[in-house]
Amino acid sequence: MKRTWRFWLALWAGKIITMGLLVTGKKGTTLPGKIANWIDPQIMRHLSGAYTDGIIMVTGTNGKTTTANLLASILRQAGKVFAFNQAGANLVTGITGALIQNTGWNGLSRASLALLEVDEATVPKFCEHVSPSLAIVTNFFRDQLDRYGELDTTVRMVKGSLPKETVLVLNADDPLVAQFGTNHNQAIYYGVERTPDSQGDSQETREARFCPGCGAALDYTLFHYGQLGIFKCSGCGFHRPEPEILAKDVHQDEGLLLFQVDEVVFRIALQGYYNLYNALAALTAARELGFKDKVIEKGLRVFIPQAGRMERFSLPEGEITLTLVKNPTGFDQVIQTMIGVDRPLGILIGINDLAADGRDISWLWDVNFERLGTHEARIQKVVCTGLRAEDMALRLKYAGVSVEKLILEHSLAGALKMLTGSWAEGEAWFILPTYTLLFPLREIVEDCQKSARLSNSGAKERGEEARA
Repeated sequence: MKRTWRFWLALWAGKIITMGLLVTGKKGTTLPGKIANWIDPQIMRHLSGAYTDGIIMVTGTNGKTTTANLLASILRQAGKVFAFNQAGANLVTGITGALIQNTGWNGLSRASLALLEVDEATVPKFCEHVSPSLAIVTNFFRDQLDRYGELDTTVRMVKGSLPKETVLVLNADDPLVAQFGTNHNQAIYYGVERTPDSQGDSQETREARFCPGCGAALDYTLFHYGQLGIFKCSGCGFHRPEPEILAKDVHQDEGLLLFQVDEVVFRIALQGYYNLYNALAALTAARELGFKDKVIEKGLRVFIPQAGRMERFSLPEGEITLTLVKNPTGFDQVIQTMIGVDRPLGILIGINDLAADGRDISWLWDVNFERLGTHEARIQKVVCTGLRAEDMALRLKYAGVSVEKLILEHSLAGALKMLTGSWAEGEAWFILPTYTLLFPLREIVEDCQKSARLSNSGAKERGEEARA
């Protein structure tokens, strides 16, 4: 496509705005793309044509950011240079901004490969302008119904947008995702044999009780979590595809998640068996791109979790794990992970209902907080903060958590002090915020961590001076 004056104006405006934001200490992930798209609605199509080694798209409800960053870690180990919306700005504006950052003033791309996380609702618009060479689809769960609408609509929208020539990397264990491979030119499946949490029956929220093809009931012989498992349709015979990449011998050991694929043992520094699927998605894509297992194994092993994805912080009082919560299935898996930590628990939950969080917070009643109620003896305290702190506390009360252990604190700094102020022997701390509370809480925890380091460094220097 011929580049017009609109393209050059949009590109240069985007780059100038990016520079200005960086100078002022701001991230500048969406504004440059917003202005550039306003000037030239075709700029994403223009920019994407430069990636001769292909464009990798990562989409789905849960795990997009972690999957994309796991694959990025592998690409770096392979010595690849690539464009990447690492900050997680996955709407059209953020994607355009990332492509602009990777493009010089002369319009030439600095890389021939792009790795782009794409919001589910953005996939149709994205694929209208960009033809991804490879698309990873992680899973589908109800998420922000006020924004996305019913899940069936989202699944149908994404499925209908993917170009036939795009190679699909699909979660075989999710029937909503596995159906994408039907009548598609090329699909590669990944899946799990079983995890220590897999069961023959499940009381969890499931998004796919019925066959996406004929509507008959799905029969399961094994559940991993949610609707993920080994399934078969009692009507048309639709069933869980045989995965080309199958994880076996799955277990956790000292904060590491370990699994085996084709006799090779892989490990990642993440908690929670749901993160296994993110690693498998990245591994499958990396193999399809031609990388050797040695490179993939190291890329997964050296991976550092992104902000708010089972991210760990060390304070003098103890260790804190910070992880985003945004929908019932994801929250259920975080609860399962916390329960799996055989220690007393201190929990801080932050719930907002701003646009980015989802205005409708009724989803909290679909989360299985009753699991916390059954393990109440191990729970030392639950601090509730955010705009909907009272709603969260009420939900926990009905789940069986003692009112005496529930603390309301709207100040974020105060909430953290409430969490860390009293310490039980061996207590494990978890902070679970929705989107708009994630980074404010993270900044407070980071500041506490930095202050502790400076204090320890000063004490060490004073000790050395005294000895001298």
